[in-house]
Amino acid sequence: MSPTFNKHVCRCAATVLTALALWNCSSDSQAEASSPAILLGETANVALNLNYTDTPILDSLVLDCYGADTIHLVHTADKKTFDLDLFPSNNWVFNAKLYANGTLMQQGELTTALEAGSVVDLKIPMHALVGLVYVKIPIGFGNPAGIKSGEMKLTSEGETFTYPMVFDSSDVTFTSDNIKLYREYHITISMQDGSGKTIFSLDEKFTLDETTPIPSFQIESLRSKIALAIEFASDVKQQVTMTLPTLKRTPTINDLIVSEFFIVANTKDSTQFNFMEFYNGSTDTLVLDNCYFGKTSDTGSSAKLGTLNLPPNEVLVVGDAENADIAGIYKFAENMPSFGKTYGSIVLQCDGTILDSLYYGKADSLHVAPLPIGSSSASIRKSTQLNISLWDKRTEGDSWCTGDPTPGSISNCGNE
Repeated sequence: MSPTFNKHVCRCAATVLTALALWNCSSDSQAEASSPAILLGETANVALNLNYTDTPILDSLVLDCYGADTIHLVHTADKKTFDLDLFPSNNWVFNAKLYANGTLMQQGELTTALEAGSVVDLKIPMHALVGLVYVKIPIGFGNPAGIKSGEMKLTSEGETFTYPMVFDSSDVTFTSDNIKLYREYHITISMQDGSGKTIFSLDEKFTLDETTPIPSFQIESLRSKIALAIEFASDVKQQVTMTLPTLKRTPTINDLIVSEFFIVANTKDSTQFNFMEFYNGSTDTLVLDNCYFGKTSDTGSSAKLGTLNLPPNEVLVVGDAENADIAGIYKFAENMPSFGKTYGSIVLQCDGTILDSLYYGKADSLHVAPLPIGSSSASIRKSTQLNISLWDKRTEGDSWCTGDPTPGSISNCGNE
């Protein structure tokens, strides 16, 4: 470990492609079948459930079925379930493939017999073929540390590979090419400011194998290391005392923002619920013990975010459903404010300081370009979502879009 990097601010969490993936087939998949239409009662129902640990830059999931007919199924990264009716056969072959970073990462195959009228669940053992290193580092809205450039190097058995740093909204990423398994690798990462001075670095060793083909390194906070960028000439005799932000602190303006809201849920649809989504765009873990959101700054009629710590680049969703299965952190609000369905305001405040104040719906003399409001028609219900790359222009209506609710997932409104 380099002396410029503190182990206490680095979490090395292996994102593992499980060695035993469960596959599931769905009508949402793209399918090509050589057989005629399947007749009810003459087929077997097969459920192949996919249950793998989330993988960065996952491209697609592919299932080829060979037997009484031939079917090719493709899932995009957001589709994880299939349901499939197949003609009975004594020799069905299922070949599963997982693609990430533009290449085949894992593969598995299973052969079985299917009887007419049967209902079966199948598990396909998956095997990693290559490895991948993916590093995501939060730098905070506006890049307060002033990071301008960086690179990642991987060294193993006399070979060295160098990869550039890529900016992505409030974080930077480093992604390797596909690399060989069953090797020990030495990883170094360095990031520089505008003058070329190294202000952050990482120096570690790790081993890739079939159970951990994608180690994921994440630095929880960079702001506490900002002192590394300060130097003095050798002839300057000066002692400096600096107060650096800690890893956990209360939010300030442009740290915590509203990133999505859905206030037109259909009460007759049990899958829908009203919610507010909040995103930590800072480089620190934010303490939300005294944070509220409502129609005005009056905390008496507002809802509390909850007593919790929100890590950088993480999402908190607060809604009126007692239980919700979402990608981020969820909190149930017993006193969820009743926001206007056609127009109104949203105010977010912490410790008495207003962090976000948004107006949506109808334009008036004070609000020339209000945020759009999602559809509330009986058949279509849309949420309002922030294009996260326009976080600093979030009071402008053009920075938002409407779409199917995505609580816990950050949007870019379809823009790359």
